[in-house]
Amino acid sequence: MAGALTSRHEKTTVKILRLIGLTLVELVNQVWRLPDTIANFIKGRQQQKIANEMEAERLDRIRQPEKYRGK
Repeated sequence: MAGALTSRHEKTTVKILRLIGLTLVELVNQVWRLPDTIANFIKGRQQQKIANEMEAERLDRIRQPEKYRGK
């Protein structure tokens, strides 16, 4: 009986250690990708700003076409 409990305890311990190891590996991966993630975020914000400016000009041209005649 004691052998079965020890074996079960060892399996549980191995599972916990494996989970901790996988968690640490994922954490390292996320830290490694952090610079790219930040760069992509900044790039996306810049692209959204440009798109918003273009959309504002497009709407302004629709609302006030006389302002843009001859251009």
